[in-house]
Amino acid sequence: MAGGYDVRALYPDLFEGIDEDLASQIASGFGSDAHEGYEANRRDVELMLMYATDQITRAEFTTLARAEIGLPPETPDS
Repeated sequence: MAGGYDVRALYPDLFEGIDEDLASQIASGFGSDAHEGYEANRRDVELMLMYATDQITRAEFTTLARAEIGLPPETPDS
């Protein structure tokens, strides 16, 4: 991981039961983000894992992610 930033090491409980290939892809994506200066928090990782494992829909992911940063839900006009 970039700069030693490894979401799997930071939040191992979130990755329990997740397919190894999927876990690696997600961790790699967050590692790339960290290299660009963005370090994900636990909720970011949790939401991505929920979306990637079909526990939430894309619309739910978007709504929850927007709420995390204080934005209102998307409207059809946005």
